[in-house]
Amino acid sequence: MPHPARSLFALGLAAALLLAACGDGPDPVPTPSPTPDVGEFGPPPDLGGNILKVYPPHGATVSQASTRSPDPSRPGGICAEVSFQGTPQYGQWFRMAVDGVEVTDRLTWVIPTQQDPKNGRVCYAPAEGLAPGRHEAALAVQDPLNPSAPTKQVVGWAFMVTE
Repeated sequence: MPHPARSLFALGLAAALLLAACGDGPDPVPTPSPTPDVGEFGPPPDLGGNILKVYPPHGATVSQASTRSPDPSRPGGICAEVSFQGTPQYGQWFRMAVDGVEVTDRLTWVIPTQQDPKNGRVCYAPAEGLAPGRHEAALAVQDPLNPSAPTKQVVGWAFMVTE
């Protein structure tokens, strides 16, 4: 007959090994990554490629006066800094819409040189400025000689205008 102390020791050892093999409790449930709060403006635009920067910045609040352009040599309003890499007709590749209305024929360009420019700035600024409220803008890069070709890049952003 086994010794009672040895049996208790063996039973304790078996229980400890069993618990060690099973872990010290249930596996932790992975914590989900928090979903970023993008607020009322949605996720920020994916910049790069031909569209380097947009103004007003996505989610920004700007004054109505900043959406006008009183000095044509220094346009303001809704603008983008762009790269002409891979766009042989330069500015002809860019189309803009504001609040769902195409404004491409009313854009103002600032290009630092007429001889093989690398970058430029394009702006839309109505004389009266934009009305106070939320606005959306989009800039697309598309081959002007082949409108059925896939769009090279599209960037959309939203911002708020106050009085």
